[in-house]
Amino acid sequence: MAKTTTSASRAKAEARPTEAATKKIEAGMDTLAGFASKFSEYTEDGVKALKDSAAVSTETMREIGSRNMNFMTQAMEQGVELTQALASARDPRELFEIQSGYAKSMFSAYTAEVTAQAELCMGAWREAAKPFMGRLAK
Repeated sequence: MAKTTTSASRAKAEARPTEAATKKIEAGMDTLAGFASKFSEYTEDGVKALKDSAAVSTETMREIGSRNMNFMTQAMEQGVELTQALASARDPRELFEIQSGYAKSMFSAYTAEVTAQAELCMGAWREAAKPFMGRLAK
């Protein structure tokens, strides 16, 4: 009888670690499934945010392109006016005054346009980053 008791005890002892290992593996799999679910959620939100930010970026790029075309058109018109004014100048001093006035006005217009476009880009960046920054804050 001693042998049967020992064999039964040994079988119970061997079964316990197997049950414990199985429970730990199941708990680990549950945790892994939770991570996969969270990752899937983050991925879906990220793709949606990317789509939204791409739409905002596209609109901003259109506006910048339009502003660039308008600026270049105005610059060419002012260049033609400058050429006409220079052709009608009577002396070198008048030529210098016309040229320096043109340079000042173009520099001022260019600076204003670059500032406006930089503000557009920063605004687009902020809008595009909002969904991602909100997700990171969680």
